[in-house]
Amino acid sequence: MSKTFLGFRRGHGPAGVRNGIAVISVMDNCNPATRAIAQAVDATLAVTTSFVRGQFGADLEFALDSLAGLGRNPNIAGVLLVGLEESSTEEVARRIRPAGKPVEVVHLQPNGTIECVAQGTRLAARMVLQASQMRRQPCPMSDLVMGVECGGSDTTSGLSCNPTIGRAADRLIDAGGTVIISETSEFIGAEHLFAARAVDATVRQAFLNAVQGMEAMAVARGVDMRDSQPAPDNKRGGLSTVEEKALGALAKAGKSPLVGVLGYGQAPARKGLHFMDAPSGAVENLTGLAAGGCQLICFGTGVGNPIGNMVAPTIKICGNVNTVHSMRDNIDFDVSAIFESSARIADLGDQLYDYVAEVGSGTRISSEILNIRETAVSRFERSL
Repeated sequence: MSKTFLGFRRGHGPAGVRNGIAVISVMDNCNPATRAIAQAVDATLAVTTSFVRGQFGADLEFALDSLAGLGRNPNIAGVLLVGLEESSTEEVARRIRPAGKPVEVVHLQPNGTIECVAQGTRLAARMVLQASQMRRQPCPMSDLVMGVECGGSDTTSGLSCNPTIGRAADRLIDAGGTVIISETSEFIGAEHLFAARAVDATVRQAFLNAVQGMEAMAVARGVDMRDSQPAPDNKRGGLSTVEEKALGALAKAGKSPLVGVLGYGQAPARKGLHFMDAPSGAVENLTGLAAGGCQLICFGTGVGNPIGNMVAPTIKICGNVNTVHSMRDNIDFDVSAIFESSARIADLGDQLYDYVAEVGSGTRISSEILNIRETAVSRFERSL
């Protein structure tokens, strides 16, 4: 019998693994009202943002598309947009409505904060009541879009937690699901190995263009990525070269062929393994993965990084026994037995695959329980 998870089926798209109402700021001056509404209403998520007002051109489109992508995520049952005025709010709303979920809007103009929060609280409460009437049902693993991420990497990362994630990723793809790996700068030094897994020349060149373009942009700004990586915490954890770090990061993608290359926050159009061209900073990257439709994310860490995403449950996996002990409140899946007692990566990867199904079925993880979550949409240009 094929493995399933208990998800929330909405229409004909992928099932959600959570059922929250997202209260989304359309620009940074709306954040206080957004947080006030979410604080007043249970089962809501405050998705705040920076800037938007003053952004223009492609940079503005990235911001609006990313906010809308978070609202379209299958984990979101409905969206309440908090805007300054109608025109800018509508730019996000019209991008979410085709997903077929409820979208409501409130504005700070012309009546101010108190009226906006009061109206938003009433709307959010009604949306939560409606969403609470949905029931979980068995869904195939092929419904899942899973992001894979790493942060606070050390010598244990590429030898334990990352290949364990890779095994689970391969299992999900074999079941007909989708996996997105990202963090463009993490591929420098091993990009040729990942490119060789592309299904055709077009995908291969698109991936190489992303990595080489990112490195060229850094060089143009006076930064040598091959000299500045690994980062200080990576070096303290024992990583010595950018190639060593890249090989460890690459392990999260398992052995499946690369079928597509995505822009920041872009949703995949087909099943299988995809690469998303996005910054490696954890919060920015997690936001891009969630905006691209990932219902959950497997995050490997060596020396420790506790942050999670507001929309997509972020499972923390660690193979460093010291970190597992010192940050036990933040680690969800312990693979330190690979070093400590010769456990097999394949066995733990299979267990992680099962745990992904459990999280998809409702099991809570540390960053949700402790609310260690944040949102940050990437910036690509200066503001006006």
